[in-house]
Amino acid sequence: MKVMKQIYSLIQYDEAVQTMDAGADHIGLVPMQNGGVPAHRVPLERVHRIFDECARRGVKSVAIMLTNDPEEMLELAEEIQPDILHIAGDGYAADEDFAQRLREVAPHTQLMQAVLVDNESAVDRAKEYAKYCDFILTDSGLAPDTGIGASGQTHDWAIDKRIVEECGKPVIMAGGLGPDNVAAAITQCHPYGVDSLTKTSIKYDGGYMEKDIEKVREFCQNADAAAAAIGE
Repeated sequence: MKVMKQIYSLIQYDEAVQTMDAGADHIGLVPMQNGGVPAHRVPLERVHRIFDECARRGVKSVAIMLTNDPEEMLELAEEIQPDILHIAGDGYAADEDFAQRLREVAPHTQLMQAVLVDNESAVDRAKEYAKYCDFILTDSGLAPDTGIGASGQTHDWAIDKRIVEECGKPVIMAGGLGPDNVAAAITQCHPYGVDSLTKTSIKYDGGYMEKDIEKVREFCQNADAAAAAIGE
């Protein structure tokens, strides 16, 4: 088994292709919606183009929901039909009813819920979400306009390790992961996947960013090496 490498948050088609070439297994972006940093939102026409390329390559497409409106999430899921719908807003979390409605409008879309790892209570929250979600994503504190995550900060991986061991669903670790520390995270916690945004991005004024492809490649290589070393 390998550890999945999930790279957020793509904006342009060409950088998405380069990110896949660099080793990403999951590609995440923010479709145009009422939430998140405006410079990060991707027009739906481009979303379709990027996700079609994901499908062609066998890379999982992830639509990141920063809106806190479940109706908008479901409308986007129906329009885009991503492989995974990631709920990251800090004001809404998926429940059983949402999971059922998602299956109706996007039958092949899996549901991923972000869990804010702020203390031990995150374990119980993750176990509750795992009853109806397909993936759990563990993440650090809030950054402005980005819901749970995108803070570039790490958190207590001992809690992640418990979530991996106890929740019963695949866990993707996020929160300040980059080429420098992804191997340690995998070695300690044995997650299903690892996620990187801040430490594999170049940030510019106005909120705009692009992927640092060399750092993406290094992140993926280090993750693969760590997974191989522990037999994952």
